[in-house]
Amino acid sequence: MTNPPQNAAAESGATAAPGEAVADMRATARWTIAAVAAVGALLLGGAPLTAVGKVNDAGDALAAFVGLALALAGVGWAIWQTGEVLTPRFTTIAELDRPAMSGLRRIIAQDKVAFYGPFGQSPEALRAACLLHETTWAKLAVTRAKAEDQAEVRVLEQALDDARANAALARRLEGRLVDLIHAWEVRVALRRARVHTLVAMFLVAIGAVLFLTATIDNAPRAPAKPVPNPTSSPA
Repeated sequence: MTNPPQNAAAESGATAAPGEAVADMRATARWTIAAVAAVGALLLGGAPLTAVGKVNDAGDALAAFVGLALALAGVGWAIWQTGEVLTPRFTTIAELDRPAMSGLRRIIAQDKVAFYGPFGQSPEALRAACLLHETTWAKLAVTRAKAEDQAEVRVLEQALDDARANAALARRLEGRLVDLIHAWEVRVALRRARVHTLVAMFLVAIGAVLFLTATIDNAPRAPAKPVPNPTSSPA
């Protein structure tokens, strides 16, 4: 049984730190939520209270309510969608078949050895290799425990080391692939949240304009009193 090189994936040029990428993307999501919340506080913090006395009729009151509701809905929707990036995810290697993973599948297809090593060219082959080498390792361990001949023991120990190394490499590649899938899921969620946030900000702007327009003081002003012209006294 041959032992594949431990650095097969590294030599192929694939370098990745999925955990760091996920942390960076989630930090971006937190900043986005903070910015959206600040915009909401700026637009809606004291405006409803200061505008109470400027509502002239039922139509203005309805328009102000609709504008306020739109702005609040936009802020809430942006925070909700961006919060999906921060939601803990349970990721398995089967997630690679989802439509959202099409971009990652294209990257993997360009250099399958970097992701699957010497264990085939698909997630199924990689999982089968993990099971095969772990099963082989377990069987060899049992056989080694029963062996008494020294020559046979040496052969079994070498085979056991090879099986252990193969199983460890297969599990490491599988774990890294799961980490990449998880990072890609977070990336997709962040990109989707950006689009939703942009749309939500337009909604907030529309709501703010509607609210401010409805609360403009349109009460009729009292006519200005004419200023009396100075008259000259008769000489």
